[in-house]
Amino acid sequence: MEKKNRKYFPIFVDLSDKKVVVVGAGTIAKRRIRVLIDFTDQLFVIAPEINPELRELETAGRLTILRKKFERTDIRDARYVIAATNDHKLNLDIYTTCKELNIPVNDCNDKTRCDFYFPVLAYDDCIVAGVSSGGRDSARSKRIANQIRTLLGEKKDLQSADSCRTADTDDRDTGSSPPGGNGAGKDLHVKIFTDGAARGNPDGPGGYGTILQFTDSSGELHEREYSQGFIKTTNNRMELMAAIVGLEALNRPCAVELYSDSQYLVNAFNQHWIDSWIKNKWVRKDRKSGASLPVKNIDLWQRLLAAARPHSVSWNWVRGHDGHPENERCDTLATSAADGDDLIEDVEIFY
Repeated sequence: MEKKNRKYFPIFVDLSDKKVVVVGAGTIAKRRIRVLIDFTDQLFVIAPEINPELRELETAGRLTILRKKFERTDIRDARYVIAATNDHKLNLDIYTTCKELNIPVNDCNDKTRCDFYFPVLAYDDCIVAGVSSGGRDSARSKRIANQIRTLLGEKKDLQSADSCRTADTDDRDTGSSPPGGNGAGKDLHVKIFTDGAARGNPDGPGGYGTILQFTDSSGELHEREYSQGFIKTTNNRMELMAAIVGLEALNRPCAVELYSDSQYLVNAFNQHWIDSWIKNKWVRKDRKSGASLPVKNIDLWQRLLAAARPHSVSWNWVRGHDGHPENERCDTLATSAADGDDLIEDVEIFY
């Protein structure tokens, strides 16, 4: 049986005093760091350049940063290593070094070079639950983890690094009714800004950018950024993904103001297109021919409905490239992800 098809046995490890090394400081590396930082006091990050978010964690004493290029001697005393650079050759070198030193390693660019996977986590002060499909069905893993989070009934406020407890390797429930009803009257107010981009739409690479903002009771603004690039996708799919990622990051029901420059996304809710699609079992009428056609991007619309259902969401359109600060930032996140080397496949998953 090939390694990629094997099931992984779950073992809960005390990392508190064990040295964990993450090589890299890009999008994937930051996701791994957000997961690990609650579990170890010996987290080391190796990268020539560091973004502001990691610098803040360093200042707070949450991790140690080595601002340098990777050298083999950097991991001699590590217990676990994560190779999370955008250089596949370097990741392979890290993997090879770890195998020589008998150090468990996770290569973020190649799941066949992973001694362990990062599960989707659901946890509170007492219970820690991890869900993994070994990289084969991330959507189902995340859907199950979200159900566990509901059972845990987390009561903590959305704040700082704990604001979005969505651990990331394995990762949606789909719905048949619009969100809103059971999300009304939530006391936690969150703003989500989104944008999507595609190069050579629909045959080129693309990416999404999402900014999540929350102001706590003391008036302090907390912010989180998300982005990811895809090998081949469309602009509309990236617009939907940007909204999905922001909503899925929330770990309790919230009152959400979501801002997007995509009329495709915003009008689907504000003009009730989505109600019609659901009523007609995801079939629409073609304006020119009158023929019945399947709604495009059904998988993402259904995933978006599921992500929005726990919340009270207002869908707000902003004009793109018009000087809106967060929209401009989201555009930069999306295009940078689309132009980056850390691209993944855009796979349609239906339920």
